[in-house]
Amino acid sequence: MRRSLPLAALVLALGWSAPAAASPLNPWGAHVGKGVFALTPFVFVDQTPGVYPLLYGQYGVSDKFEILGGVGATVVPGFSFDSIELMPRYFFSESSGIALHATWLPGDDGLTLAPEYHGIYSLGPIELTTNVGWAPYVGGSGFSAGSAYALIAPEWYFTEASSLFLEVNPEVDLVDYGGAPVDRFYLEVVPGVSTSVAETHYFAVGVGIPITGFDPTYIYAGAWYSIAFGGE
Repeated sequence: MRRSLPLAALVLALGWSAPAAASPLNPWGAHVGKGVFALTPFVFVDQTPGVYPLLYGQYGVSDKFEILGGVGATVVPGFSFDSIELMPRYFFSESSGIALHATWLPGDDGLTLAPEYHGIYSLGPIELTTNVGWAPYVGGSGFSAGSAYALIAPEWYFTEASSLFLEVNPEVDLVDYGGAPVDRFYLEVVPGVSTSVAETHYFAVGVGIPITGFDPTYIYAGAWYSIAFGGE
């Protein structure tokens, strides 16, 4: 995106089972720059009803290297910590970067360790964010192939600060189930709108809609706010 902060940051409220996937309202946009710290709280609400807050921090160690971390929770119904994430990321150009995205679920003795490619491409008022990754599970009960996933997010800036976006999120289950028939492909779309104030405060809202196995009761909403501090 044209901003130097995260695109948005919402982890799929209905998909904690695949926490390392590039998820709706993806937080991995452009790097923030050396010495900049970004704080981004989010909240998802589904129809169970459930409320799932998520907090990300992002710090630019240099103009090319940064570290991101996040904590996800459930507050309704009941309270629990759901996920902890850590992701070092390196940009080898202004528009392309690679990351290693580690996600741990409290109570588990293993984690997902996902290499990812992040790209941001602009053509006038149109911007395209792409994330592609593979999330194998390691440790604990052994090794599992996990899933391959992508996020493809075209975005149209109808003003200098505001945009409409549509995230397309395919995912393929790579786990070996011993020949048992399973539905391995999942697809979701997330239409939404975002805006910024003074290139410091960023806001977005979106609606997650499952396409494969469509069920209207699985539609959910999310919102986020992001602010940056510091820099050189």
